[in-house]
Amino acid sequence: MVEANAPSGVAVALEDADAQRRAVLLATSGDVAAFEQLVRLHRSYVETLIRRACGNAAQAEDLTQVAFIKAWQSLHLLRDSGAFRPWLRRIALNVVVDAVRRGARETATITEDGADPASDPLEDEIVARMDIERALARLSFGQRACVVLAYGEKMSHPEIAAVLQMPIGTVKSHIARGLATLRGLLHNREGRRERT
Repeated sequence: MVEANAPSGVAVALEDADAQRRAVLLATSGDVAAFEQLVRLHRSYVETLIRRACGNAAQAEDLTQVAFIKAWQSLHLLRDSGAFRPWLRRIALNVVVDAVRRGARETATITEDGADPASDPLEDEIVARMDIERALARLSFGQRACVVLAYGEKMSHPEIAAVLQMPIGTVKSHIARGLATLRGLLHNREGRRERT
């Protein structure tokens, strides 16, 4: 798939790593069109990561915009054009952490729906994912962020500690408590479903 041409006339195919590196290099040199291509490619990933970390879909949209603005402003600091996605992930998580520190995060509201249990396997999978999202939203910020980074992003405990600026023991504690809470919430939800 070839995206729109950059102003320099170079077409950037964003499907392979070399093309992404070229797009990053072009964006680093001030090429807005190349950066827009990178935004289109990574927007869904960043927004999903932020939504899972902050537990609020509306706020995730706003924070995604902030993350990409910060990425554009600090793109000159990126040293390895092949490490754009991990670099962007760090920026996105820092945006969430900053928002929480400022007290901008609203408490997520969880509503129980009275829908009948799904009978279609695809619907079952969608409902299960929704249950997990709802359960994640009920965790504290620290627990949710640590669980999402450990299991969603496959980050190690030291990596999570560095990104969230927490002691490694706190990260481990957040993960253990978060998983215990998730198990309880999902088990209770499953039990209610079986009774209906």
